[in-house]
This record gives sequence, C-alpha cells and structure tokens, in this order.
Amino acid sequence: MKIYIGKSKLHGKGIFAKRDIKKGEIVFLIKGQKIKFLINNEKQAKIAGLNWVGIGKNEWIDPIKHCIYFNHSCEPNSAIKGKVTVVALRNIKKGEEVAFDYSLNEADIFWHIKCNCGSKNCRKIIKPIQFLSHKIFPKHVSHVLKYYKQVFKKFHVSNFKKQKDFKEKWVSFIKTDSSV
Repeated sequence: MKIYIGKSKLHGKGIFAKRDIKKGEIVFLIKGQKIKFLINNEKQAKIAGLNWVGIGKNEWIDPIKHCIYFNHSCEPNSAIKGKVTVVALRNIKKGEEVAFDYSLNEADIFWHIKCNCGSKNCRKIIKPIQFLSHKIFPKHVSHVLKYYKQVFKKFHVSNFKKQKDFKEKWVSFIKTDSSV
C-alpha cells in the first residue's frame, strides 16, 4: 500500500503517503457500502453519515477502513477520479497528508463544515459544489463527476436571486427520478 494512517494537522487522523507519489498516480481506492439517501432538509442532512463521499444524485459511499480518514483541504493534492479512484493532482512527498476538496463530491445544500486546513486560500466554511466559486471550479473540473458538473452549472447559487427559490428548485429536483 502507498498510504498509512497518522496524526493529522487538518483533523484528528489522516491518510499519509508511505512513499513519494507522482502526479496522476492512483493513490488508493475508496471502499465502502453504496448508500441511497434523500436529503431534502436540514434534519435529514444531520442524520446523514459524516464521512460519506458523494457519487451521484442521492448516492454516497459510506467509506470503510483507511478511507474514513480522507480529510479536506482547500488546496488539495488529490482528487477522486470517477467514483472511487483517488489520484494525485500533483507530486505528493513521502509523509505528506493526502487530502481532497470535499466540495467537489457533495451537492447536499444543507451540508457545511468549518475548515481549518490553514492554506493561504482556505475558504473557512466548506459547502457543496453549488457554492464553489467560478474561479475555483475550473481548476478541478477534469476530476469532477459528470453529475456534479451538471449540478454546478444548473444549480449554482448565483443562478438564483432568492435563497428560497434556490432551495425550492433544488429540493424539487432531488425528489424526482430525472437527471440534471
């Protein structure tokens, strides 16, 4: 294995590189059970799994083993390619924590977390992809699943004049069986 679990400066425990990992190299695969769960209000968001990784509309992976320690950074060195393959976005040095941007795999508009990544571009509050800036999104678009690209385009918060309209359109969409 290319990784190990260690004490993280980002959050509790984290995933670290056992050896130097080259840009584009597969770091590990996310393993866990696929979960289908509708989150259409803040109460539902609070009971959703803390470590779930979004893979599609109302679909997540509930990670197991080392994957539960995959932390967020506003300046990530890895990304999820496809639904479960973690790849290096740049060269990762032995002993460096492997982290990704949670916003790129999340569309639950009721979800947010505080960020303490310490990067110079730290966003302080991490929200789903609909809230990601138009400056940040293009830097990562090549690793974003088609579903999340479509969500960003159609449901970006800037597309709505009122927060109420945004929430109503989003909840209506996630309750349907149709795609974006």
